[in-house]
Order: sequence, then C-alpha cells, then structure tokens
Amino acid sequence: MSTQPVWVNFPFAIITVAKRYKEKLMGLVAFLVVIQSLILLVHWVVFRSMAHYLEFIGDGERLLGWFFVLMSFTFLASNIATRFLPGRLTRTAYFLAALSLGTVYFLFLGVVVVAFLQISSDYLVQAMPGWVAPLVYALSFLWSLWSLTRLKEIRTRSLLLQLPQLPPKWQGKKIAFFADTHYGNIHREKAAERLVAKLKEISPDLILMGGDFFDGPPIDPDSVTAPYRELTQQIPTYFVSGNHEEYGKKAEFLRSLEKNGFRIINDQKIVLDGLQVVGLDFMTTRTSAATEMTLKHLNVDRELPTIVLKHIPRHVKEIAATGADLMLSGHTHQGQVWPANLITAIIYQGYSFGWKKYKQLHVYTTSGAGSWGPPQRLGTHAEVVVFTLT
Repeated sequence: MSTQPVWVNFPFAIITVAKRYKEKLMGLVAFLVVIQSLILLVHWVVFRSMAHYLEFIGDGERLLGWFFVLMSFTFLASNIATRFLPGRLTRTAYFLAALSLGTVYFLFLGVVVVAFLQISSDYLVQAMPGWVAPLVYALSFLWSLWSLTRLKEIRTRSLLLQLPQLPPKWQGKKIAFFADTHYGNIHREKAAERLVAKLKEISPDLILMGGDFFDGPPIDPDSVTAPYRELTQQIPTYFVSGNHEEYGKKAEFLRSLEKNGFRIINDQKIVLDGLQVVGLDFMTTRTSAATEMTLKHLNVDRELPTIVLKHIPRHVKEIAATGADLMLSGHTHQGQVWPANLITAIIYQGYSFGWKKYKQLHVYTTSGAGSWGPPQRLGTHAEVVVFTLT
C-alpha cells in the first residue's frame, strides 16, 4: 500500500485546523484589526498636527506621512515576527517598534496640549506664538525618552495587614508580592537580576507571584527563572499563571519555574503553619461561574486566615463569599501610561490599582514589576508590595 508524501496532506491539515479554530481566529483577526486601526489613527493625527505646525517640513510632508503610516504597522509586525522567527534581530526590531509606539503616544499627548492652547488662544482672540507647538513636541519627545528610565526603578510599597485569627508564628512576618514582570523580548536576565536583588533587600518570609512572569514570545525560560533560585531555595515562593503564560509555551514555562524553586498553585490551596493560600489559574477562572465553581471545589477553610492569588482583579464578590481575607492581583499595570489608568479604573470597577476593601475582603492590585508593549511608564511606578502581618 503506497503512502502519500507528507506535503500532499499539509494543505488539508491547515484547512482542518482553520475550521476547528475558525471562531477564535476570527476573534483574533478582529482584535488585531481594531488595535492596528487605533494605532494608525494616533500616528496619523500626530503627523497631521506636526505637518500643520512645523513649517520647516515643507516638501518633506508626503515623505513624513508615509513614514508615520509605515511605522504604525511595525509594532504588531515585530510582535508576530518574534514568535515565528525568534532571535536577537527580531527582539531588537520589537524593542525599537515598541519604543516608537510609546514615543508617538507621548507626541499624541503633545498634540492634545497644542490643540488646547490653540483653542484657548482663539477664544482670547490672540494668536498662539509659532514657537509654542515645536516646543511642546520637543518636550513630549524628551519626556518619552526620560520615561525609559522609569523601568529600572522598582519601588517597594510597604503595608501593614491585620488578619483575623493569625497564628502567632506569622505575627510580624513579611510577605512580598509582585506580578507582571513580562520576561521576554524586552525584559530579560538583567531585569530578573534587578528584581531578585530588590527581593533580597526586602528579605521576606514568603514570596507570592501573581502571574505574567513571562511575556509569551519564545525565550529560554531558565535564563530568567534561574536568577531566582537562590531566593526560592531559602524562601517559600508560590506562583499562579496569568494570561501571558497562555500566549507562549505554558507547560515549558511552568517546568522552568518549578525547576528553579517556584511552587505552582494553579487552582490549588496550601496551608502554611495556619495561613491558607489559594491560587486561581487565569484560564480556568475567567468567568464568575468558573471562579465560584473552582473555589467550591477547593473547599476553602473559612476558619483560617486566607490569601487568594488571582491574576486579574475580577470576581471579588465570589472570592469574598469564601470568607477570604486578602485578594492579590495584577494584570492592569495601573494603565502603565497616563491617562490609561483612568480607563483601567473604569474597566476593573475601581480595583485597577492599590488597596481596596469589599466586605471583609482586602483587595490589592499591583501596578506590576515590569511593562508590556512600550518600555515606558508615565504616572505609574513598577513595584514590589510588602505586607507585614499582624
């Protein structure tokens, strides 16, 4: 019996996979189209404003316009390239594209300022001086470069937490919590070493990691998990998955974390000398019903002081119903760049950053220890949160 060459069946395999994942593919395509359209719109607005106010552009206006249009496509294109052609070249291209996107965002804020000044001057019947717009654009550009330095600055946020029925052994102990390191194309070994140094400085008794340790694109996972080994061998360190673990080789990521001392508690509970820690996986608890079902299955002990790790700050009501005392989340980055923090505050109903309370449940959402996309922050800080228990 003769067999057909593999290449003959390959097109049929592609068609079969496409049919099976048609709905997901269509959703992904729609999402990418919306994102790309927004990016293109912002680039075009910046271009039109600069072309209007910067007289020295002159005959170069058409060339500048095409430059902005083409640059608007580089972020998504380089993101895709790093997944299919991983390497130093595509990583560098991604970094430059992400930096370009962030810079255009800052220039867009400058455009808003210029528009406001123009409207104000029209209202006052006084022409806006010609040097104002170029100055605003220059300051916006310099501001974007300055914001790069914010990534290496990781703040320590210290909080005092009272937990009912806290065992004497935990009195005065410190818990370090961080999330959203996004190790991958931009944040790599050096970033991991900086955060490890920060955690050593804190010297906590327990470390909790709230997901998005990895960014998703291909990376040697051991290169960023190995620096933590010295910590995890001495301090109990627990981890739950975020959405970005799903965007890459999740099983490989988790194996690397476990190999270097992290303990994975996706949809698990553990009791540490009378302190209960519950971990909820991103994928299995995306809805209220799924979160409620998972918590019911875990049979959370209401008599013990309880901390719940969940990557996204949602389903607070369901978690509070278990009698839990503290919910730790990340994901939002506090918007990362102002005024996106105002948008995340609406999306996550006030739980997008900081310490809040719902009934007996304390909720803390961190701004994250890294960044996603543009390697910049504005109006937000990377942080590690330290809870001292009483």
